Amino acid sequence: MLAKILLFIVSFCSFPVFAIPQWVNTPPSPAGYLVGIGLGEDVSTSKQAAIADIAMALNSNVSSAVSSIAKTSGMIGSFDTSSTHSVVSAGVLLPQISWDNIDAENGIVYTMAKVRTSEVVDLYERNLNIALKSFTNILSKQQIDLNDYLFLLANQPVLDLSAKRAAAISSRSTSAIKHHQNIETLYLKKNKFVGSTCFNVKKSNDRMADKIYLPSIESAIQSSRFKLQSGNDCIPVKFRAKTERTGKTVANVTMQISIGQPAAVSKVIKFKGQSGGSYKSAMMDAADNFSNHFIGDKALLASLLSASGNTIEIGL
Repeated sequence: MLAKILLFIVSFCSFPVFAIPQWVNTPPSPAGYLVGIGLGEDVSTSKQAAIADIAMALNSNVSSAVSSIAKTSGMIGSFDTSSTHSVVSAGVLLPQISWDNIDAENGIVYTMAKVRTSEVVDLYERNLNIALKSFTNILSKQQIDLNDYLFLLANQPVLDLSAKRAAAISSRSTSAIKHHQNIETLYLKKNKFVGSTCFNVKKSNDRMADKIYLPSIESAIQSSRFKLQSGNDCIPVKFRAKTERTGKTVANVTMQISIGQPAAVSKVIKFKGQSGGSYKSAMMDAADNFSNHFIGDKALLASLLSASGNTIEIGL
């Protein structure tokens, strides 16, 4: 930490000789407290750096502590820690901060922030209890259903942040360890559902739509690692598509898609395609645009849940 501060000062300050407060060179380590040292051009910037320093100390446990969740849920890269003051401290909870030292030397402001460790742990534990309370029912189930899966999918950011916070205080809290284990269990249930569940995309009774758009819906579902099968044991996916022509080469598609019986989620999806050839080629281009949109981070089920309103619009 000190080496980074000194390096910053050397690059920041043009003075050949400058004084650094003693408490910056040798930060105190009072028992029961977390201490952060910051510097900047003004008090506000310096305080933010000191808060980031405390955040860095809290997050030092995160990378290794969430590795099992990363392997379980495929979220590798979701929890990044930083070795600089650019560490993201937005997700870090801190109680009342005591500013024990604020000094200025040669245009540089130095600050020292201090928080009581027990208060940090209490704050994190209360937050985890509240954030994870809504998952209690799913934790009690041997197997989850489509509604449970959709709930986990919609609340993935809550689980990600809670896992990070539980990991941050895991060395100081048995409650946080339990919460972290429960989050792992939720991810295991979610992944087990994906591996054991199949979907069946039903024909719409429109021959042209079934021929061109149905395979695109199947492709979008498979991109989320779900299996496709026929039969009543699989979750039904129903759609209706209306295609309108603009000129000779643009196909404007409005599709109503619902998943589950009764429907657990339903949305209208608007997309289009164009071609320099036939109108049918424009429809096929629209189908390709649909498939290409719902890949990676824009998986179909997640998009149906996260999109605001009742309509998703896909641009060219």
